[in-house]
Amino acid sequence: MRMILAAVLLCSAATAAAHVTVWPKTSAAGAREKYEVRVPNEKDVDTIAVEVRFPAGLRVNSIEQKSGWRTEPLRNAGGELIGARWTGQLSPHQFTEFGLLAINPDARELTFTASQIYADGTRVEWSGAPSSKTPAPQVTLSRE
Repeated sequence: MRMILAAVLLCSAATAAAHVTVWPKTSAAGAREKYEVRVPNEKDVDTIAVEVRFPAGLRVNSIEQKSGWRTEPLRNAGGELIGARWTGQLSPHQFTEFGLLAINPDARELTFTASQIYADGTRVEWSGAPSSKTPAPQVTLSRE
């Protein structure tokens, strides 16, 4: 019985830790950076789309075209790049990464938001506080 309980707890902890993140977790204010949006699929159905909104002030110059995925830049009314949407197929219990080339603003922290859409119609909004079940991806910027 203890072995079963331990296995259930380990699986629960692994699922709770699986969320959309941005790497690297630290960078420098004003620096040019290659960011990777890491998307795990912890559900038993395919992820079919991922939409990421960029933090204010982050100047994204290029969005990675991922093989097998359609990439759609998202722009505001002024034509500025404010996010990206990737549509494709990510099987259960796998992950993928989407690259961004950007110039950091003069700030202390970057907070991205992400939406993960599944084939069964469910949608997870990764936009919560760091301690929430659905935390927004964050990057800490240092001043050099």
